[in-house]
Amino acid sequence: MDVISTRHLRGWAIASLVANMVIIWTGALVRLTGSGLGCPTWPQCEPGSYVPTPEMGIHGAIEFGNRLLTFVLAGIALATWLVARRAARAGHVPRSTPVIAFSVGLGIIAQAIIGGISVRMGLNPWIVGLHMFVSVFLILACVTIVHLAFGLAPAMASLRLARLTEVVFALGIVVIAFGVVTTGAGPHAGDGGAVRSGLSTEWTAKVHAWAVWALVALTLLGLLWAWSDARLRRLWLGLLATELLQGVIGYVQYFTHLPIGVVLAHMIGTTLFAAALGHVWLLTGREGPGVTVPAQGGRSAHQPAGTSHTMR
Repeated sequence: MDVISTRHLRGWAIASLVANMVIIWTGALVRLTGSGLGCPTWPQCEPGSYVPTPEMGIHGAIEFGNRLLTFVLAGIALATWLVARRAARAGHVPRSTPVIAFSVGLGIIAQAIIGGISVRMGLNPWIVGLHMFVSVFLILACVTIVHLAFGLAPAMASLRLARLTEVVFALGIVVIAFGVVTTGAGPHAGDGGAVRSGLSTEWTAKVHAWAVWALVALTLLGLLWAWSDARLRRLWLGLLATELLQGVIGYVQYFTHLPIGVVLAHMIGTTLFAAALGHVWLLTGREGPGVTVPAQGGRSAHQPAGTSHTMR
């Protein structure tokens, strides 16, 4: 039964990761179709009704559908936490696993509240941006649970590569933040009457692009330093691929004046980039003596000097 619970945890962990990525896609669809105030209040959809009425049309249906997904995410988070508790008690995953799973559930509740505040504030771009930014950290938490569920041990890297990994991770988060700010300055407000941040769309996009180019340069350096190790090479190649894909989509949407389909593709790419960034950050380990690493199944194993990893 313990083996079954571990296998179930892996399935639920993947489901949680995918669900937290998908809700960003549907949230983008809400914004891009101008349905952000399809339900003009919260927690009700409109005064006196928790569900949309026919008079609210397609915009009400789209916004309400996105709200319903929150309950799906909450259910998946609850199941993940329950299975993680069982697997942790059996010693198959670290004790931190159910704690992280529980934090994802709390994050989903916080997201519902932030989303409600954004509606009540008329889609203030800074609150909407916070809504997106929290979702990115939920993705990173879900990636961590997947790693713990599968007992993925880090690939040992040189100290310089491990330190570069930290810089790349931090810059990656900054890049996403700049992207959120750029979105807040852009034309897709989620509703025709919603205000924008007032920042220059051109300059926010340029600053965002400069940060992306810096990230790509550092990722290429990391790939160079990781090249001799096949596993590290694959990790860094995957990250570079998501960055280049996002860069291409970003330039296409900029020069074609932000068509809805391309912007949605860019949002999908953001979720893939966030997952890849977390994957590289968690699996690029630091060489050094006497540090414990997770073995398969979540149990810890001691590594010889020069091949150990500091758990993040």
